[in-house]
Amino acid sequence: MFRALMWTVLVVLAGCESRPAAFSGIDCGLAVESVNAPYDLEGRECVWNAYSSGTPVRWQVTSITIEGDPIRQTLKFDRVLGVVVFRDMSADRFSGQANRRVWTWRCSTMAKAIWATDPSWYSFNLTSCTGDGPTTSFP
Repeated sequence: MFRALMWTVLVVLAGCESRPAAFSGIDCGLAVESVNAPYDLEGRECVWNAYSSGTPVRWQVTSITIEGDPIRQTLKFDRVLGVVVFRDMSADRFSGQANRRVWTWRCSTMAKAIWATDPSWYSFNLTSCTGDGPTTSFP
């Protein structure tokens, strides 16, 4: 019970994205990804290099759906919490009502996921997660 309460408190505190919070680590910036937006290799490399060296890191990505709705996502890593992913689906008008919320995962493992259409491109697969599921991907 205490562990669940502490996890809830950590998620709520970490998810307070509306308030600027001090971040001590590498900020990989903000990327916009859509069918028409360029692939952000720089952001991915920034995250991967920091994660691989155990350095705290943050990367924010706004994915634009085919219909033009923004899906805001944040990936944060530090040695204490592991990798935490927030995905705000509340503006996605074409998702199911139950899915229009902020999703959160806290994961212990992150790996590159090479794209089938271009082996020089990749995203991240996150596993051993708690929160909204045992796995997720980013972005």
